Amino acid sequence: MLKRTLDLAAIAGATALAGVLAIAASGGLSSRARTHNAPQVNGTGGETLTEQTEFYCNVKALTPMERDHHARASEKLARARLETVELADGYAFQLRSDTVSLAELADWVTSERKCCPFFDFEIELEREGGPLWLKLKGKEGVKRFIRMEFGIR
Repeated sequence: MLKRTLDLAAIAGATALAGVLAIAASGGLSSRARTHNAPQVNGTGGETLTEQTEFYCNVKALTPMERDHHARASEKLARARLETVELADGYAFQLRSDTVSLAELADWVTSERKCCPFFDFEIELEREGGPLWLKLKGKEGVKRFIRMEFGIR
């Protein structure tokens, strides 16, 4: 199956007007918002550590209004999720392209990058109206963080 990897920088610039979107969904993309709403403060002024990992989320990177918008968008992404695939260095989430747009996904990535800069993000769009793929990857240990934050079993 031929897939096309898109340049996130170009997408983010083109979709900045669409708003800030986020992931807070059930069954794979949901505990994200709960973690941000009840963080364990590290004492560094806005950065949090979730459950004994070395990965920190900067909860002050988004305004309260942006966080709220991000949470609503996350719920939409969760409803659009078809499949979760474990990768060597992260996870891939297959999304229904008729439920969530490429612009909405790119906006979510733009926001998520602000609070979680340790992720590598990839968006793939399959030909002929196929699903979108969001890949979250990173250095050693990021898979554990993703499992905890996104409720992956």
